[in-house]
Parts: sequence; structure tokens; C-alpha cells
Amino acid sequence: MEVANLLTRMDKEDLRVLMAIEIGMKRSEFVTVNNIKFYSRYKMEETLFRLKKVHKLDLIIRDASKYEIAYTLNSKAYDLLALHTLVEKNIISQLGPLIGKGKESDVYSCMDDEEHIYAIKFYRMGRTSFKNIKVYRDIIGERGHLSWLYVNRLAAKKEYEALKKIYRLKLNTPKPIGYNRHAVVMSYLRGKELVYYKNIEKPAKIFNRIIKQLKIIYQKANMIHGDLGEFNIVLDENGNILIIDWLQWVKKNHPNANSLLERDITNICNYFRKKFNVESNINGILEDFYK
Repeated sequence: MEVANLLTRMDKEDLRVLMAIEIGMKRSEFVTVNNIKFYSRYKMEETLFRLKKVHKLDLIIRDASKYEIAYTLNSKAYDLLALHTLVEKNIISQLGPLIGKGKESDVYSCMDDEEHIYAIKFYRMGRTSFKNIKVYRDIIGERGHLSWLYVNRLAAKKEYEALKKIYRLKLNTPKPIGYNRHAVVMSYLRGKELVYYKNIEKPAKIFNRIIKQLKIIYQKANMIHGDLGEFNIVLDENGNILIIDWLQWVKKNHPNANSLLERDITNICNYFRKKFNVESNINGILEDFYK
């Protein structure tokens, strides 16, 4: 990831100017130079010098079409700010290679000072789903100006809070390590998503593990995944399972809770029946959940 190398070239003044733009983006997409000067509390000369530097490093986008020149952060700058804070807080110290790419996120490996290996997930909801942002109304609430920074920040916060709730149940779910802005750091299971397995040993046993884990999460944490399928169940070679991507989770008292739970269970049952010939009774499983 290119921005990890950029961090070493950044002065604290550069970071402060980026943060000033970030503050201004709460009000409008592009932030005028005068407002950047105000939020950074630098003199105009220093502000312009720093803007020139970060623009050259391709961290901001310039708009000269209006009466006053204005700037906005790009996703590279937001990654850099999140990484900077996570490093400052001693949550991570090194960034590794890309290990997963989804519709709404990129996942990299990373390490802390003690060489524990984690996964770091960067939300990228502006990438493909921003046009369908109404789907995420639960996350963003009713907000006038909708900044992609804000949406991704809230997505990361929502997933981090979900992981904290689930981790307390002592299941094989990712341990939440920390989060900042649009990035969530969590423990790393060396496996791959169910969709990438052609065959698995004892598929009925794996299926039962998934259903059991979902039931515990439903009954003890009052949570429903809301978007479950073969792409967000990770399986390792020892048969451990990990349910990931908790962005769209809802509480079990949510108005659509029953239909979302039914959809999650149906997706898993149908997948195991078609791919691994595992027969199951969807209604029977649901009744067991509601007991």
C-alpha cells in the first residue's frame, strides 16, 4: 500500500492541513483555502506551502472552478490519516500485503510492535455502493450533506461495535483490536471464504457449526448478520469458521429482524444443499432460534 511509505515523508504540519480539510468536509465536499487556514490555525503562507506539498503527493483534489480555490481529500489521504493515528496509538506498526478485496472494503495484513499479525479493513463504500446509499440509511441516519468520509467512518464504527459484542461470547470470531476513521483492526484467521472451496471435509459438520454460531449470536447478543452468504464465512484447514462482514447487522427487535434472519438461514441452507448435498430444514432451524 503506497500510503504506508508516504507516512515517513509527512511532517506533522502536513497531517494537520489534511485534518483541517477533513474537518471542513463535514460541511461541504470542497473546503476553501481560507477555511483550511482557519481549521489548521496556520498563517496563510504556511497553509499554502503545505497544501502545495500534499497536492504534489496526490493526497488532495483541487477545485479551481469557483471564485475561491478549494480542496477535498481523496481516499489515499484518508487511509494515511487512519494509519497515522493507529501507529501513534501503538495499535499497529507495519502494514502488509492486500489479502482481500470486496465491494465495500479492502483488507490488508498488518502487525504490531510485538509482531502479532492482524487484519486491517478499510471501508470503501464510495467505490460502488454510494449511489445506493439509501440501503445504508440505518448507518447514516437522516443527514443533509453526505460525505463519503462520514459514511465509511460510521461503517467502521458499526462493525467494530458488532465485533466487540460478538467477541464476548467466546466464539471463533475476529477479536476487535482497534479502529480509526474508516479502518478496523481485528485478529486474523488464516483461511479463505467458503465460496472458494470446491470440496470440504465433513460439510454437514461445518454447516452445523455455522448454524450453532449464528444461533448463539442471535440468542445471546440479540444480533442478526443481515447479509450472510458464502462470501462472508471464512473456513480454515482445521475446520474453524469465522463469520465476517458485520456491517449490516441488526438487533433482533428490528422491524425486519425475522425476514433478515430467515434470509440469512435460507442462503446458508441453499448453498450447502446445492454445493455439498447437505439437506436441512429451514423452518425447523428458525423455530429452534426462536425458542
